[in-house]
Amino acid sequence: MTRPARGEGTGAGRFRRGELAWTLTEAANEPFFNLVIRYVFAPYFATTLAAGATSGTSLWAYAVGASGLVIALTAPLLGAVADSGARLKPWLAASGAVTAGAAGLLWFGVPGTPLLLVAFLVFLAGVAAEFISMFANSLLAVAGSRDRLGLLSGLAFGFSQAAGLLVLLVILWLSGQETAIPHLPDRMAGPLAAAAAILCLGPYLLVGPDRAGAPGQRPSVGRGLAQLRATLAEAWREPPLRTFLLARMFASDGMAVVFAFGAVLAGLTFGWTARELALFGFVITVFGVAGGLGGALLDRRLGARRLTLLGLLLIMLGTVSVVLTDATRLFGIATGVALGAPLASPQEWGFLAAGAGIATGAAFAVAGMRTLMATLAPADQLAAYFGLYSFVGKATAFVGPFLVGLVADLTGSIRPGIGVALAFLAIGFLLLRQVRSPKPGLAAPA
Repeated sequence: MTRPARGEGTGAGRFRRGELAWTLTEAANEPFFNLVIRYVFAPYFATTLAAGATSGTSLWAYAVGASGLVIALTAPLLGAVADSGARLKPWLAASGAVTAGAAGLLWFGVPGTPLLLVAFLVFLAGVAAEFISMFANSLLAVAGSRDRLGLLSGLAFGFSQAAGLLVLLVILWLSGQETAIPHLPDRMAGPLAAAAAILCLGPYLLVGPDRAGAPGQRPSVGRGLAQLRATLAEAWREPPLRTFLLARMFASDGMAVVFAFGAVLAGLTFGWTARELALFGFVITVFGVAGGLGGALLDRRLGARRLTLLGLLLIMLGTVSVVLTDATRLFGIATGVALGAPLASPQEWGFLAAGAGIATGAAFAVAGMRTLMATLAPADQLAAYFGLYSFVGKATAFVGPFLVGLVADLTGSIRPGIGVALAFLAIGFLLLRQVRSPKPGLAAPA
């Protein structure tokens, strides 16, 4: 019997090196989102660097929104240009380098540092981190066999959550240390995110497969624009792709608002410090890991579409619970228990439970939508289609953060603005229900 050549696979049995390395790529940017955008640096920016001023919360919202706007404007073209040059790993490496550099510089964000400078570093790292996802997603069908795309996607999400869990444990440990370095746990969020980007992209850049192109073929803006126009036209002609991309746009908008401002809301509402916020992120990430690994198994039973629908339902339920929970109420009902020691009130534990439901639902939704995209897109245009996938995920993602910032400026609270996420999630859910199987020949071949 002839043994398969290195790099070949049968879809069953042991994982290949490239497959295992690909499952780590999502862990390259998840620590950044966990530490900087969600649980540690964002509340630090709002409560310490900005001294709790509403203007600081608004500036953070505008920085997050601006990164979404830039991604929306550049991701489709960049994906198409990358496709024109065939090889994708150089683009992945460049995205990782910018993410690591900008995130690492956040160490110097101390009280008195110009807020605009810190916000710009967050903006720059946020844009590059999204490009890591785009190019890594484009390499999914290159790294793995078709019958394992759902499994690899779920594993990647689970491993990314495990990486987020690990860095939060480091923050928790640092929070218990006596040190003369001011705000050490908060400031370490950036350098830890930078280290994760380097360590988790390294294996795939070293041993993972890349697409092979024609000898001497280089990226071309002209070919990229032509490919982008063709991709847009082709996607619009196909009802499954058209409806799926619209559903992806609204669902992603809703999730972006919830994850960008959930920890900020907790910090402002309950007065949580880096220790409690890291613990909050730890609990959320544990459920994200379970959801990612569970989603990999459920994908085979439910299918990617039903898995995504289930995830969106869980996120909507959790979001309603978060919005209705504050310093005196649990899910809208007064508890009669005043805030005291951290995590000693039922409303705080209810907030944690709601976040756990959101994290589980997000794991299902993210893994399911990525598998749907890899299935619906033509095999020879995956970078362009995942550029389009990133585009619709960010096309209006800046609207939610900008609305939160505007509401905060007008009302002095971000709570009403987070409710906007429910409308986005509901529209995405209804659209996804209309998605059906792709036409024969449209899906990527094995």
